[in-house]
Amino acid sequence: MVMGCAGAGKSALARRIAEITSLRLIHMDPFYYKPNWVVREAEEVKTLALKAIEVDGWVFDGNHSETHEIRAEKSEIIIWVDIPRWRCFYNVFLRFRKFRGQTRPDMADGCEERVTWGFIKFIWSFNQRSWKIVKLLEDNKHKKQVYRFKNYAEIDAFVEKMRQTYG
Repeated sequence: MVMGCAGAGKSALARRIAEITSLRLIHMDPFYYKPNWVVREAEEVKTLALKAIEVDGWVFDGNHSETHEIRAEKSEIIIWVDIPRWRCFYNVFLRFRKFRGQTRPDMADGCEERVTWGFIKFIWSFNQRSWKIVKLLEDNKHKKQVYRFKNYAEIDAFVEKMRQTYG
């Protein structure tokens, strides 16, 4: 289970873990949105997320605090990609340049890449909501493998260790 602010690199890390482990990769964003950025009802988002984890053997990319505890319970590893806000903004800018006019592979169909004022505010204020992730990691630190990565060197070292473990 990989969580973090938009632009932190959680999707990229989840993708790397899924490739190494051959586990199914699940992205949260397609559960939030229908085509053309239409937001799904909260209960439908929760239902889709929980249905996706019914079968074991997955790497889940995304936050969604409504399902944190259930996903954590079914996870072996819980990761918080806690990259500085400035870097999240920079990564979002790079992503926008790369996918402008297209839909990213980890996004719902028909949601062309965009950056809105609401999205900028979401990134800016993410730390105000990160207490939920802190609590989740704290609650699970004695039951699961729990990681909080603050830079890409830590992430790369973790990925390399996984490569050595899973061959």
